[in-house]
Amino acid sequence: MKLAAFVTVLAFVLLGAGPVLAQEGESRLDQALGMINDDPVGARAILEEMSKAGDAEAMNALAGLVEYDNDNWPGDPARASELREDALRGGSKAAALNIALRIMMDADSDHARGIQLLQLADSEEKLRPVANYGWGRAYLFGWGVATDMAKGVGHFQAFLDSNMGSGAFVVDSHFLLGRAYRNGWDVEVDAPRAYSHFAIASAQGDPRAQWNVGMMLLTGEGVEKDEAEAYRHVRMSAEGGHLDGMTSHAVMLALGQGVEVDAAAAREWYHAAAELGSAHATRGLGGMLLSNEGGDPDPALGIALLELAEEAGDPIAPQILDFVEDALEELRAEIDAARAEWLTAVGPPDPVN
Repeated sequence: MKLAAFVTVLAFVLLGAGPVLAQEGESRLDQALGMINDDPVGARAILEEMSKAGDAEAMNALAGLVEYDNDNWPGDPARASELREDALRGGSKAAALNIALRIMMDADSDHARGIQLLQLADSEEKLRPVANYGWGRAYLFGWGVATDMAKGVGHFQAFLDSNMGSGAFVVDSHFLLGRAYRNGWDVEVDAPRAYSHFAIASAQGDPRAQWNVGMMLLTGEGVEKDEAEAYRHVRMSAEGGHLDGMTSHAVMLALGQGVEVDAAAAREWYHAAAELGSAHATRGLGGMLLSNEGGDPDPALGIALLELAEEAGDPIAPQILDFVEDALEELRAEIDAARAEWLTAVGPPDPVN
């Protein structure tokens, strides 16, 4: 990835950067930003010098340059954070926007501060289009403002329409718009439109979007049904570590949806997802352990996992347990031992929403 991608927030647009080669009348900041792809070491040297002299916009640009690992130096996120705070104190509204956007990406951050910084960034016309992304998350989730999903959707669309975004912000906007139109978040349900947004985010490697694309292709929701293509997307989502993707991957391998049945692989994926807290995967693994499907049977652990899944709210686990009711009393000691061992090693599954 080119280093320019790391200079937040879109310094080439927001700070008025010039071309790679300095032109007459071009500022040293413009020159440094223009050098980032072809001479990152030289660009950093200029930004370091300007930052030491107290240039707030140089501090903001330097923060984006040093934050992540690259071929020239290891990333230093702690220093990047300090530089942005120094830039903010020095009057950089671009730094205010950078900090605000990071706050609005984190459910546990100080959202009241994020709103204050977004308001500050909004006072700068050239920052306002990108600030829409932060406002979108604020209104969608009710972070620092009253929840207004329709307004959040509007901000995300305005951000995308401005063509001033790239990378993670754009991908996340498409993903969230996909969810909004698929689930009717204060907008009319529009499955084809939802699929279109998910597909854009999926193509950029977002495992959350890949899972949604897979599910919509599997059922023909907003797009022509295609089980093989659905499996391809679900597999990518699973390999990207998305928990829903991992669970669905196991299901598709177990049922042969878009792929040949592979019970052993299905059991492995169920196990991996169960260890990460999926109640559905815990139930799926429990069911496979009750039989010789995908490996050796382990009825005691299988029943223990089904009971844990039931307690977490999985709706299918009780139905399976009804079929093995006669074994519950006979195997109770072994079930309780298996349960205790699993809880010690893994913990209980997350509650089903």
